[in-house]
Amino acid sequence: MLLDLRLTMESGQPPQFLWKREGSKYFRYINEKKCYLWQDKELHHTPGYDGYINEFLRAQDDLEEIYGKIATDPVMKRAVEKYRGLRITKNDPWETLVSFVCSINNNIPRICKNVQSLMHKGRILSPEELLSRDLEACRLGFRARFLKEIAEMMPSYDLTKIGRMDYEDAKAILMEFPGVGDKVSECILLFGYGFLEAFPVDVWIARAMERYYGVSGKNAREYARKRWGPLAGYAQQYLYCHIREV
Repeated sequence: MLLDLRLTMESGQPPQFLWKREGSKYFRYINEKKCYLWQDKELHHTPGYDGYINEFLRAQDDLEEIYGKIATDPVMKRAVEKYRGLRITKNDPWETLVSFVCSINNNIPRICKNVQSLMHKGRILSPEELLSRDLEACRLGFRARFLKEIAEMMPSYDLTKIGRMDYEDAKAILMEFPGVGDKVSECILLFGYGFLEAFPVDVWIARAMERYYGVSGKNAREYARKRWGPLAGYAQQYLYCHIREV
């Protein structure tokens, strides 16, 4: 499997918020057991987590084939060459939803602190736990209200079913949650459900699309969907890393 683990774990995807780093290894608790993930010449992980890691790292994605389809212009060719091995990750939908609500008007260091403050025994607090907790100490600001309201709505929703809907219907359902607007819903679709056609547009992507493709922010997603089709999400992740470093 073609993989650059550091790029994948530290590229603004949920693992950056949910996993911790210990030396050259990444870890989190899964079913209250510590799972390590690291890479030297090969990828290694704590025994017993093969299925979880393969799903998490989307082992079925053939990056070489994906590169052949998205790297059709000089900008994307440079991004693919520079960030070779960067993979889209597949994460738990509830944890992804909470993580990106925490991301609203926030920066990555603070998102990490916010998300980690909402974890107990290695996992994000359940909706029931969120409702019973005083979130004042988590310093979430206005995001705490969004999370409380979402938690109250959860008994009427089945997050698993959303993943079986088509893209537009799934997005419409997600945007019923307080605080979940256009960008956040696209992030959840991409990283929580694996809709690779999703194309989250934040300030960085809006800047990249205007600089490199002459497309304004409001037209960026439509342009991306036409240009990269069902792999727009991969194109987005490479552009995101590229424009942030530039």
